[in-house]
Amino acid sequence: MAVGGGSVIDCTKLIACGATYDGDAWDFVSRKAQPEGALPFGTVLTIAATGSEMNAGSVITNEETQEKYGWGSPFSFPKFSILDPTYTLSVPENHTVYGIVDMMSHIFEQYFNNASNIPVQDRMCEGVLKAVVETAPKLMEDLQSYEHRETIMFAGTIALNKFLEMGYRGDWGSHNIEHAVSAVYDIPHAGGLAILFPQWMRHNAKGNPSKFAQLAVRVFEVDPEGKTEEAIAFEGIDRLQEFWTSLGAPTKLDYYGIDDSKIDLMAEKAMIYGEFGNFAKLNGEDVKQILQASL
Repeated sequence: MAVGGGSVIDCTKLIACGATYDGDAWDFVSRKAQPEGALPFGTVLTIAATGSEMNAGSVITNEETQEKYGWGSPFSFPKFSILDPTYTLSVPENHTVYGIVDMMSHIFEQYFNNASNIPVQDRMCEGVLKAVVETAPKLMEDLQSYEHRETIMFAGTIALNKFLEMGYRGDWGSHNIEHAVSAVYDIPHAGGLAILFPQWMRHNAKGNPSKFAQLAVRVFEVDPEGKTEEAIAFEGIDRLQEFWTSLGAPTKLDYYGIDDSKIDLMAEKAMIYGEFGNFAKLNGEDVKQILQASL
């Protein structure tokens, strides 16, 4: 039984699969082996954030080697999950904010894709984002609100149960970069995303602003009149960062004491499997530029 948030659930997934494997469970994370079975497990969610309660994904950190990777298997789905908003009423302000950033980032990762003719998926993503944007400030004013905790908890689950990503594959480049950062510096995952994701957006909106502009208008209510598509896109990115900042999320890596001394190391860890990103392919130089802009 996994009682906790994403880290607890993700670790349980690895334990459950590793228990039926004659070897080191890290083999699954490092892509050296695939699970062939697992112990059954359930979850009791205590923080709304990752959506791990309704998917097969798991992210594991190896502190000894400073590696952090995502993995998953058909055998790593929970058999059941209990989502009771009352279990999240004691979540403190900072981790409530991190959860909100995390679930929004999951939706952004899926929203930015190269599929065609997906107006239904776009509108579903935008709808969940709007619900979070409208509810999050109210929750921060009243952390004991069952109603707002309920909305945010459901949003976190929908954000990454793959319902929004039907028919295509999202980008997931920002997550790859953040995993490298938090593998080296052990910072909160969503704290890193709050810093990196707007910079990933700015890096990629320059040459391909259309989807960013759509997000700006539909979710962050940017007035498009008399503006270029790129100007709309960048105004939307600014509004996103302002929204996260208003909740209490960080905007720069130096918030966690991170400087440029390990940019090459972080980029190297991000690039371990080569170029990545499905909406925008990133190479090592792209990663370094995004990290540099995030300082």
